[in-house]
Amino acid sequence: MTKLLIKAAAILAVSELAVMSLFRFSGVKGARLEVVLDPILMLLLALGPLYLLLRGETAKLKKRETLDKKLHSIVNDLWSASLHTLSIETLLGQILKEILELSPISLKRKGAIFLTEEGKLRLKTSMGYSEEQKRLCGVVPPGKCLCGTVLKTGESLYSEAVDERHTLHPHGMLPHGHYCIPIKSGEAVLGVLTLYLEEGHPRDKAEENFLMSVCAIIARILEGKKLEQSLFRIQKTAALNRFAAGIAHDFSNILQAVRAYCDLTARMLPPGSQSECYTDEIREAVDRGEALTRQLKLFSRQEKNTEEVFDINPELERAGTMIRRLMGGGIRVDFRLSASPLPVKGSRSQLEQLVMNLAVNARDAMPSGGEFIVETAAREFCLIESKRSFSAALITARDTGEGMSGEVLKNIFEPFFTTKQEGKGSGLGLSIIQGIVQQHGGEITVRSAPGEGTRFDIYLPLVKGGFPEK
Repeated sequence: MTKLLIKAAAILAVSELAVMSLFRFSGVKGARLEVVLDPILMLLLALGPLYLLLRGETAKLKKRETLDKKLHSIVNDLWSASLHTLSIETLLGQILKEILELSPISLKRKGAIFLTEEGKLRLKTSMGYSEEQKRLCGVVPPGKCLCGTVLKTGESLYSEAVDERHTLHPHGMLPHGHYCIPIKSGEAVLGVLTLYLEEGHPRDKAEENFLMSVCAIIARILEGKKLEQSLFRIQKTAALNRFAAGIAHDFSNILQAVRAYCDLTARMLPPGSQSECYTDEIREAVDRGEALTRQLKLFSRQEKNTEEVFDINPELERAGTMIRRLMGGGIRVDFRLSASPLPVKGSRSQLEQLVMNLAVNARDAMPSGGEFIVETAAREFCLIESKRSFSAALITARDTGEGMSGEVLKNIFEPFFTTKQEGKGSGLGLSIIQGIVQQHGGEITVRSAPGEGTRFDIYLPLVKGGFPEK
């Protein structure tokens, strides 16, 4: 309203100056005549510009009202869709369809939604994209093309036409413009919404604000879905913990009875009896059962461990000796440990269990041999997705094995999830690793692709001030 009054005042002022100039150059004289003609001429001169100004402002108000109505409609539809049990990809597909179909903005029927994963944009859903474009835009690093620029800056981006910023060019790309809007939670960019405009479509602040409001709703929905998944995971894990603890307790009692009767039977056998091999087999089976019981107790947090401040390097070096024997001759094992101490607070036995589980997974992923490398270093940990940062002892374990697909990666930390043949694994190894890392207040990330091996990065908080005095 203030801007409108300022513009109207400016028009009247210019009109008054024009009238005064007209009087001066026309030679009109007489105070009474000037008093009569001045306001009449000023209003006549200002009438046209004032009409255009008011018409423009009225059009803007109508457009804003239309955008507000559409926003209300879209928001209702988005929240309604989010209440259903859908995968994130399916939900985002519905959201994009709603935006393209209901938006009052003059859009092409083409767009996409990306989400931030491991610092890069990953295409989650699209409309109007060719298979080539889906491949080209599958993963977009920060600063790459328009969407990558939005990820890097956190700011909305508009382009009237294809320009030098548009670095990804699928075959047969037609002329177009863009609105690229960040999906933000605070300062963190959760993803990017990109929409295609007709070439030459003018930039409109009201349209941008409309799309930013839509993206704010998408951000809230994404956060709600993540919270929902976290709560479900917590509930499922708690139920599994109780189940595993009960199984471990009962199974341990059974194994004790089996071992006791096995020992009793062995003592009753005459020396050199051929039946000794059977009792030995029973003992080995009991040992394997007890190892599984220990894993179940560790998974259910029933295994008690003493916490202390210790340097991870000597512990990993000791574990390396066992790992070399475990791997066999076909796999080269290399431990590249930091020269500087890396003090953490936790359990030595759990750290050993962690690296042994990683080694077993690496061995199983390399049936034809390969390399298993463990490295340590001091690093500053900062992950946008988890909104955490701390000084960390980094343990990196990588192999040159078969690697994993994106679908497998989504589930690797799920309890009892395994890709191994029946009887070859319990599916608890990586779940236990994640549990150990969480108990130590750390974070774990994994990178893998079919044929490219797997890399685990484990960040454990460094103890400030180093080791306590003894």
